Amino acid sequence: MSNLSPPALMEPAPTTASTPSRASRLAPWVAALGGLGWFLWLGGGKVLPPTRIDWMMREDWAGHIFGWLFYRNAPWGLPLSASPNQLHPYGTSVALTDGNPLVAVLLKPFEALLPADFQYTGLWLGLCFALMGYFGARLVREVSSRPEHQVLGGLLFALAPPMAARFGHPTLCAHWLLVAMLWLHLRDAPEAGAARRTLALAALFNAVGAGTHPYLVAMLAPLAVALAVRLALGRVLGWGAAMVAAVGVVLLDVLVFALFGYFGGSGLGAEGFGDFSADLATLFNPMGWSRLLPDLRAAPRQGEGFGYLGAGALLLLALALASSAVRFRALRAVPWRRGVPLAVVVLLMAIYALSWRVTWMGRQVADLGALYEPFSRLTAAFRSSGRFVWPLCYLLVAGAVLLWLRLWRERAWAGTAALVVAVAVQAYDWRAQRSPLHRPTPFRRLQAPEWAELKGPYQHLALFPPHVQWVCRYDEPVVNALGYLAYRLELTFNSGYASRTPPELARECNAPLRPGGVDADTAYVVAPEHLASFLREGARCGMLEGLPVCVAGHRTDAFARALERQPLR
Repeated sequence: MSNLSPPALMEPAPTTASTPSRASRLAPWVAALGGLGWFLWLGGGKVLPPTRIDWMMREDWAGHIFGWLFYRNAPWGLPLSASPNQLHPYGTSVALTDGNPLVAVLLKPFEALLPADFQYTGLWLGLCFALMGYFGARLVREVSSRPEHQVLGGLLFALAPPMAARFGHPTLCAHWLLVAMLWLHLRDAPEAGAARRTLALAALFNAVGAGTHPYLVAMLAPLAVALAVRLALGRVLGWGAAMVAAVGVVLLDVLVFALFGYFGGSGLGAEGFGDFSADLATLFNPMGWSRLLPDLRAAPRQGEGFGYLGAGALLLLALALASSAVRFRALRAVPWRRGVPLAVVVLLMAIYALSWRVTWMGRQVADLGALYEPFSRLTAAFRSSGRFVWPLCYLLVAGAVLLWLRLWRERAWAGTAALVVAVAVQAYDWRAQRSPLHRPTPFRRLQAPEWAELKGPYQHLALFPPHVQWVCRYDEPVVNALGYLAYRLELTFNSGYASRTPPELARECNAPLRPGGVDADTAYVVAPEHLASFLREGARCGMLEGLPVCVAGHRTDAFARALERQPLR
């Protein structure tokens, strides 16, 4: 048996008791409050109230909110997050609108108790920042029992630029899952029972990631496999048990994917691999977010590979590396081999983040196309390869904090002072005013009382031709206004946003109205160039709030009669 004692890098300070002190137990929660405070500073106070939804009515946020709103009106079914009433008649799911299917499914049983205008994205973002601080502090506890070190370390993680830069994709802000996995890798597991509990937590984090966004679990699953390998190498678990655990985590992820509907849509991929990548200089390229460091060149779409560590984290990393050179003896006892599985997996993900087109400050320096060609279906599914630099970012931040505290463990004041400076510099460096949460979003609600007459006589509201982002023409203000109206009137809607759509929907983008194609149960908002074809089919058309609307010509209900007030002939 190999030595199962904690690695020296994680050995507690001499004053540490076997049981954490009360202050040490509270430290992660204080760091969580600090993370939440940073979120509020970035504009989170405007988006936290669940009944505020106007701020989400733009870009990808609109896809998230409408995925949830239509799901509220949808019946239960399989997959669990299915929304047959959105992008009707093909349907979609919360998973395919990036709307956080895990939270949506958990909230759906309480739909009747929730106000009509309700969003959970603001609360989710706040929770992500709080949990980032919490697990950052738990990670630091593995090397220091001092509460101030844990709080400051947790704050440094909560101030991580890669997370604050992801507000446009709220489900991708769950970077705390990556830090939580790093924490599991650093935890000591002296016997099989502790190892099984560690792997159970890894499975839980993977399940949460799988229910949140595919890119998260694509990083979490390899980290879980590396954890199982580490435990097997340390002879805490047998290889058989470790491999069963690793396979079990992967199967769990696939099961969650299937339950939530990630395997729907037109396919698993799209163009862009090689464009949405990370640059070799990404760790110190602020891309306009820093007050202290200059911007470096990058290719136009490499914002997806944003991996800037922040001036404070870079400073601490530099101090830790410099101290290692002069205090090298203190590192001799560290069993670095235990970190090899983690390091290998993180390095492989970082290499994938560079994609086939490797760039240095936006200029291509290597072509790895032949290497990735056999895996083209996989790279198409995960085309935004730059995101895979995130584990490396957090491993470097963790390494800087833990290494500094280990090197100066006999002089705790030095550890505290360096962390205070790092957190202060990190906070000052970030251009908080650039946060998209500070920008107001205009949202047009259709106000004409005639719209209410649609409820009951009609089942569907449709744009003709359909408006689908990335597939057809897409007039965002019109789609949002009509989508919200359809949600409130419990109608289906044929337009909106989804990450994957059936090919039949794409063919409808420019298709003419077929003979007899005016459905009696549908109210159409018609593009001006198609109005004549509706009139030839005998449709009854009129203007309502500046929109040309048509229904079947034989209809005599209140809404159809209202169209005669501003008729179109």
